[in-house]
Amino acid sequence: MSIYRKEKLAELYKRATTEFLQKNIFASDFVLSITNIDFSDKISRLRIYFSVWPDQKEKDVIKSLKSLKRELRVEIGERVKTKFVPEIEFILDESEKKRIHIEELLKKER
Repeated sequence: MSIYRKEKLAELYKRATTEFLQKNIFASDFVLSITNIDFSDKISRLRIYFSVWPDQKEKDVIKSLKSLKRELRVEIGERVKTKFVPEIEFILDESEKKRIHIEELLKKER
């Protein structure tokens, strides 16, 4: 698969996922952000990386996302025309937490 096609597909998947989640998850006391989308070369598995703020809401959001997997897969199948609809996997992106932790450690050393 060409790099251009992979980037285009990733953007289509991200847009479809974001719009679906905006309609189906009511975020009144937390912020949910899709940080990255990655998939295998054969497009059999779609990994959706996300972050949640505040951290205390992570478990609730993960539970909601897991319950919406099937509906999201149907939505993606309708919006992104590929031979197969990929399996969806949600992964909590902890890079921001790690960055904050590193900054705190660096401040302590000063």
